[in-house]
Amino acid sequence: MSEEVTTFVAGAATHVGNVREHNEDAHLVDADRGSFAVCDGMGGHAAGEVASGIAIATVRERWAGPEVRGAIDRWSKEGTPEARRRLVEALRASVLAAHATIISESEGDLTKRGMGTTFVGAVIAGGDAIFAHAGDSRAYLVRDRIAMQLTEDHTLLARLAAAGIDVTGQGEESRWKGVLTNALGIGDRTTVATFVLPLDPGDRLLFCSDGVTEYVTEKEVGEVLTEQPSPARAAQRLIEIALERGGADNATAVVVKVLEVGTTRIPAEKRAKDSEVLAKSAWLGRLSVPQRLRVMKIALERELATDERIPQVSLGDRVAWLVLDGHAHRDGVLLGPGDLIYPESLLPDRPAIDKDGLASPAGPIRALAFRRDDFGELTVDDADLAEPLFASLAKILGKT
Repeated sequence: MSEEVTTFVAGAATHVGNVREHNEDAHLVDADRGSFAVCDGMGGHAAGEVASGIAIATVRERWAGPEVRGAIDRWSKEGTPEARRRLVEALRASVLAAHATIISESEGDLTKRGMGTTFVGAVIAGGDAIFAHAGDSRAYLVRDRIAMQLTEDHTLLARLAAAGIDVTGQGEESRWKGVLTNALGIGDRTTVATFVLPLDPGDRLLFCSDGVTEYVTEKEVGEVLTEQPSPARAAQRLIEIALERGGADNATAVVVKVLEVGTTRIPAEKRAKDSEVLAKSAWLGRLSVPQRLRVMKIALERELATDERIPQVSLGDRVAWLVLDGHAHRDGVLLGPGDLIYPESLLPDRPAIDKDGLASPAGPIRALAFRRDDFGELTVDDADLAEPLFASLAKILGKT
C-alpha cells in the first residue's frame, strides 16, 4: 500500500451560552497532525472545566507522541490489518489515559470529586478518520449534503430506546436525556468506542457538544456544513443557531472539510455497494450505522480462492466469512452477498468443522473475515454491541 496524502481545512467555535457562567467545553484542533476533539465537562465548582481541560491536554500530547505517530505512519504506508489494530488501540489507550488522569486528579482534591467529561475525537491517517468516543458529544459525517450521526449517545435515554422502550412521550424524554451511562472520569472503568471511516473528497466532519445538538437538527447540520464558505464559518453558524434558539448550555463545534484523499483508496462506488450488502445482511443489518462502523474495525477483507474449499481456520484463528461478492455452497445451501459462512466459528464452545463440512466456492468470492478472538474482544469491550450481535447470530445458527 503506497503512502497517501489527505488534505483538509478545519475550524472551530465555542461559546459559554446564554445561561452558564463557565464554559466547561474544551476542544482540540491540530491540523498539522490531523487531530480533532471536543469535550463537554461536568462537575461542581467549575471542575468540569478541569476535567475537559485534562482530557484535551492528555490526548493532544499522546496523539502527537511517538507511539501514536509511529502507528499512524505504519498504517498510512502499509495499510495492513495489524497496523490498523495498533493504531486504533493507540488512540483508544490515549483516551483511557485521560480517564485515568481525571480520576487521579479528582481523588486528590475534594472540590473536584465527581468531575468528568465526554469525549469525541478523531485522527486522520492516510485516507481514513479513526474515531474515539465516550459520552454524548457527537461526531457527524456530511457527504453529498446529507448529514449522518456517526456516534451513539452514551445516555440512559439512548439505552432505553435501543431496548425498545418508548420514552418519547409525557415528558419522559427530558427526564432521562442528560443521564450519561459512560464518560471519562466517571467510575473506575469507562468504555471508549472506536471505529474507522474511509474518507471521500468533499466530506465534512463535525465534532460537537450537546449544546449544539440540543438545538440543531441533523438535516440542518448537513445544510450548514455544506453551504457555509469555510469550516470556521460553519462552526460559528452552528453556535449562532444554538444561541438563537435558547443557548442554555455551553456549545462547541469543530468542523473539518476534506479537500483531497490519496488515490489508492477503495473506490467510493465499491464502498457504497459493500455498505448496501452489510445493511441487508442477516447478521449486521439490524445494527445502526454507528454500530456497524464499530464492528467493521475487526473486519479483514479477503479474496477467496476458487479451486479449494473455504477454510474455517485462517489468519491464525477460526473465522466467519461475510460474503460481499460471489457465492458459495455449504450443506446444499447457496450462500451469497450478506450471508455468513461458518457463523459458529464466532462462538468459543463449538467444535471444528471436518473437511467434508467446509463450504465450496461457486466462483470468485470477496468476503470479510471475522476472527473469533477479535469478535470476543469486541463484544467484551463494547457491551452495547454484544447483545444485538449475539441475538442475530443465534437466529442465523437456529436456521442452519
